Amino acid sequence: MLSSGKRKQSHPDEYYTSGQIASILQSCDVKIGGEIDTHFLLFCPFHYNIHTPACEIDKNNGMFICFSCGESGSIIDMVMKTTSRNYFEASRLIHSRRDSVDIERVVEEAIDTSLDHPEFDIETIERLHNNLINSQKAKEYFYSRNILDESFINFKLGYSDKQEMVVVPVFDEFSRCLGFVARSIEGKSFKNSVGLPKSKVLFNLNKVKRSSIIVVESSFDVIRLNQAGFSAVATLGATVSRTQIHLLQQYAKSIIVCPDADDAGKKMVDRIVGGVKNKIIEVVSLTGAKDVGDLSDQEMKDLFNKYSGNTLVLAV
Repeated sequence: MLSSGKRKQSHPDEYYTSGQIASILQSCDVKIGGEIDTHFLLFCPFHYNIHTPACEIDKNNGMFICFSCGESGSIIDMVMKTTSRNYFEASRLIHSRRDSVDIERVVEEAIDTSLDHPEFDIETIERLHNNLINSQKAKEYFYSRNILDESFINFKLGYSDKQEMVVVPVFDEFSRCLGFVARSIEGKSFKNSVGLPKSKVLFNLNKVKRSSIIVVESSFDVIRLNQAGFSAVATLGATVSRTQIHLLQQYAKSIIVCPDADDAGKKMVDRIVGGVKNKIIEVVSLTGAKDVGDLSDQEMKDLFNKYSGNTLVLAV
């Protein structure tokens, strides 16, 4: 239960039903992990929290606190911080959820009791990563793509010696590993782990959400952009799903789209521009290169610093 000593004072007129609170949280993509009589138990959206809910929110006055990272405030603070809305936009969203009619259904749908997809264990990720560290051949392949040792660690890159493929783990926005994309060292063969829900994720979103984001197609392009100091995600192909549009809508402050220089890339741009609403979206066209990975770090900096330079931030 919330500690009264840590609560911020709420206005006396702030009163909600549990269904309204649940509906607001759904709109902010904040996961409810359970409930007690007076509070919902939340997976905190402000730090890495996926196993046990660390945050509580009062069902009646909307005051919340995370007992792990210490973040606290009112429901309007929650909306502002998780959706990048200003005070008046957040107030409108909250007001629009005050007329929830089927409270039981809203609460039942809001509570997240299981993963949509199985999560890969850390042992598998570490084993493949250690294979890379111990394989000069695999490291030389990454070097040939201008991917450096720092990225081996930052992205937990790996190597499958049985298949002779370099491996990139794919994490969802909550840093759960849902699978791998792989590429052969010899030739140009690609393979995804069985059941990889690539239409449900944006590669690297777990590290750059709630920032200004460059959107590209390939995980390798994201890694190169990260090395050059830019926040980026990959759609893992030119096809952009409705879920990926939702993720961009939810987590990106502004968007710079840089598609591959082909017809599929043009369709990717149309899908993002037509699907994402109320965001600053700029499109970068490549000249003399098929994709971002063909550019040097300096060429990336020269190119992207021309586009809303004040919106770009360093990747973490």
